Amino acid sequence: APAAAPEHTPHPDERGLTILQNRPPWWNMELGAFVLNFGGRVSVASVKNFQLCERGNVDAPTLVQFGRIQGRHSFTMDFQYPMTPVQAFAIAISSLQSKISFG
Repeated sequence: APAAAPEHTPHPDERGLTILQNRPPWWNMELGAFVLNFGGRVSVASVKNFQLCERGNVDAPTLVQFGRIQGRHSFTMDFQYPMTPVQAFAIAISSLQSKISFG
């Protein structure tokens, strides 16, 4: 049997591109900080943590999320259609590069 279609399918633009944006965090009064809901998958606060959703539709499902889980070098990444593993990994790895050096 064919796989079921995703509940929400992103809407590509006229060129067939799905444009993503960072999901905006909200202010948590108890923590005194901006937060995102990673569904328990991310356990350490970090400026490198992010979620991507379809541009202009922040209520749409998260298509890629990436975040620190422990220490300095342990992260988790989750993704779903229409992202491929290579696309999601490229986005995640590019977020780790903090300074590009030539020479």
